[in-house]
Amino acid sequence: MDIYMTGINYSNAELEYREMFSLTLENQAIIAKKLINLGMAKGCIFLSTCNRTELWISGNNPLAIDFFINEVLKSYEVNLLIKKDIEERFIVRRGEEAIDYLLELACGIHSQIFGEDQILTQLKVATDNARENEYVDSILETLFRTAVTGAKKVKTEITLTNKNRSLPESIISQLEEKYGLLRERPCLVIGNGEMGRLMAGCLVEARAKVEMTLRQYKKKQAVIPYGSGVVLYEERYNGIEEKEFIFSATRSPHYTMKFEDLKTLLKRDKNYYFIDMALPRDIDPRINELDNVTLLHIDDFGVSAECSDEDLEATRDILLEYKHDFINWYNIRTLAPKVNEISEVIGELTDCKLTKVYKNINISEDDKGFLQSSVQAAAKKAVSKIIFGLRENMEIEQYNQLLQALELTARNSR
Repeated sequence: MDIYMTGINYSNAELEYREMFSLTLENQAIIAKKLINLGMAKGCIFLSTCNRTELWISGNNPLAIDFFINEVLKSYEVNLLIKKDIEERFIVRRGEEAIDYLLELACGIHSQIFGEDQILTQLKVATDNARENEYVDSILETLFRTAVTGAKKVKTEITLTNKNRSLPESIISQLEEKYGLLRERPCLVIGNGEMGRLMAGCLVEARAKVEMTLRQYKKKQAVIPYGSGVVLYEERYNGIEEKEFIFSATRSPHYTMKFEDLKTLLKRDKNYYFIDMALPRDIDPRINELDNVTLLHIDDFGVSAECSDEDLEATRDILLEYKHDFINWYNIRTLAPKVNEISEVIGELTDCKLTKVYKNINISEDDKGFLQSSVQAAAKKAVSKIIFGLRENMEIEQYNQLLQALELTARNSR
């Protein structure tokens, strides 16, 4: 099966390495189209989140992974030892192993926040981006759609965890455990994307005093969580000294909070907590040099897996059905042309066998033509249905042999 993936994530690569491979949508499209144009892939999907970067490939060219890594690293000055270290962090999964992993990933089993729901949206966005930029093929698109559908089925039937179900919820829970309740404490959320809105919404639920940044040009179309105040992005430093918790979750290639600005604005007799939820990072890491500042990154938050063996086994039983559905689709997809050819021949033979019958029927020529084409189409559909139905009761090798025999017989019957 010509499907495989490679990637790094929070469990096997430091933030600095993951940051290198956190690509813009434009760069994702450039690399994907290079792989396709060079014949290294038939289709691609990039899954890029704050915790992971994965490249999914439809094809079987082993050079694609090295090409991808080298394309990214050529933008950085890294020596051979670091390059080798980075390459060794990349995991590669192929065929059914890759399918199993993606199905479980969609359920949140491999997420930093075990069982979280955001991964579903991230999978959909990854597929949409690949489709809109025209570098995905039907195989990967169907695989990702199957994973999302399977995960939805799991989430309606099984509760994988009683823990918090999103990164923002987990961050608030852990902050409150360490620094006290956030109720009535002033917070600023930088970024009006999905993660920023989720963060602001969860802070409102925690009864914090929340303000969220908004760029001027997006003001009309922006969605602001109810209960959150608004500050223009360009004015984000105004009143920053009065805030206590500052969260940043943007896709900006530049720092949203800079050391030079903050060191003159922050009060010296007050503690500040900066939470950088972005990749690449939003907040200048040098602010950690300030005595009254605590800087936390995405890797500082996580929830261990708390799921019973029974629930995990039940989850995998459900996912197994979706895996089989995809594999059946994958196999039948390649065999469909053969089935269609066989059905076409059967339709022609049926038409020939009924020639005398048509002549003896006392109806108009138009009606006779309509009857003839209808019978031929019905014969084709019936044969196709029977042949495809046989697949469910046969091993794929046996099924292939049967099709080859039928195909040869059909051709000799013409």
